[in-house]
Amino acid sequence: MFIQTIKRFIEKFQLFQKGDRVLLGVSGGLDSVVLLETLYLLKKEYNLSLFVSHYDHKIRRDSYKDALFVYQLCKERKIPFFYTASSVPAYAKREGLSLEMAGRELRYNLWYYLAKKYDFQKIALAHHLDDLAEEIFMKLIKGTGKRGLAGIPVKREDLIVRPLLFVTKEEIKKFALERGLTWREDETNKDLRFLRNKIRHILIPFLENNFNKKIKENIRKTAFLIAEEEELIEELAKSKFEEIKFYLEGEVALKLHELKQIHPVLRKRIYFLAFKEAKIPLFRITYPHLENLENLITKKTKGPIYLPGNFLAYRGPGYIIFTKKLFSFPYFEIVVSKEGEYLLPNNRILKVFRAPFTKDFIKPENSMSFPAERLTFPFIVRRKKPGDKIYIPSLGHKKLKKFFLEKKIPHYLREDILLIEREKEIVGVWNLYIHPEYEITDKTKELIILQIK
Repeated sequence: MFIQTIKRFIEKFQLFQKGDRVLLGVSGGLDSVVLLETLYLLKKEYNLSLFVSHYDHKIRRDSYKDALFVYQLCKERKIPFFYTASSVPAYAKREGLSLEMAGRELRYNLWYYLAKKYDFQKIALAHHLDDLAEEIFMKLIKGTGKRGLAGIPVKREDLIVRPLLFVTKEEIKKFALERGLTWREDETNKDLRFLRNKIRHILIPFLENNFNKKIKENIRKTAFLIAEEEELIEELAKSKFEEIKFYLEGEVALKLHELKQIHPVLRKRIYFLAFKEAKIPLFRITYPHLENLENLITKKTKGPIYLPGNFLAYRGPGYIIFTKKLFSFPYFEIVVSKEGEYLLPNNRILKVFRAPFTKDFIKPENSMSFPAERLTFPFIVRRKKPGDKIYIPSLGHKKLKKFFLEKKIPHYLREDILLIEREKEIVGVWNLYIHPEYEITDKTKELIILQIK
């Protein structure tokens, strides 16, 4: 009966395709053990290749026993096993996160990495109806929008799937006992310091006993209806995102004029797609982050907007860009005396090399090119300093500060723009300016290329 129910969910939501390579997140607890058993029983029917990932959070001293238990389950079923361990408490402290959020962020980062490296078509997780109810109440308590009321999606990005989402903990346990399964008990699930556990052990039982015994079932119906609408909105957001996104020196950017024309509800969904593309931690995004971005769009604030994971968003001329937070360094000079690689203060590499110049020459990403006969060694790569000027034909020398203002370069970016200097003359401002005597012409045969990696 249980297996048939799960099969109906798999078919209804098209969770698997024949021949999928599936990575299962298995902690060793009741839910994940049942997930493993269920997909193992359905393996032949869907022609699935199963793999298991176990993440040791190093919260409990005996957590290694969970890993050994899961390893034994995999060994008995001849399923490949991935074991990963790291200290979630240390990561939580370093990043200023709760233990629950830190653990979730590390697990998902691992699963996405494994899926990409080993070509897994699906990542199967063991969330169930009780988890769905708990998630919705957590979001209501903390404050949420309609998206939050949808709870945990049964399918996300066509990668994350949750085959057990619409069965209860009680049904899962009954199946486990019928199959004679054993599992590990995690004592932290009873720790009332965690909000989720308070909801699980106090709030939901209270509501069931005093208001409605079928509250979980009603939540399932409501969440399912909202989730259908969410899927439509998400598809619209993806379509618009593809229209207005572009890359600026490898960073994700959005066309500002087009972004302004989009309804604010859809615009906020597009921000999430940009966050994901830029690898900004989605679990840490809060409502104020979205409001700050809206204010940046409407010019209520100049920015930049600081985002989780050491990222920021700022306005450029005609765009919004999402990038790693930039740090200013003390003044520096690097003498480039020959071809090779030079370490910049931000730990990125400046590669200097020669290349022939032909009509079909394609400029390398994040680089500047000069005629080799003009930019000869040695020359200097440095940060700006007070009094810097550049030469403009017919105008003479112009202060670099005024040049940046005209180019609408935000003040917080100017300190990190590289200058190329030869014989005490600025011959290049990174991807903004080249001295007229150092421009590429039809007579140029060889280039000196500077590329940041």
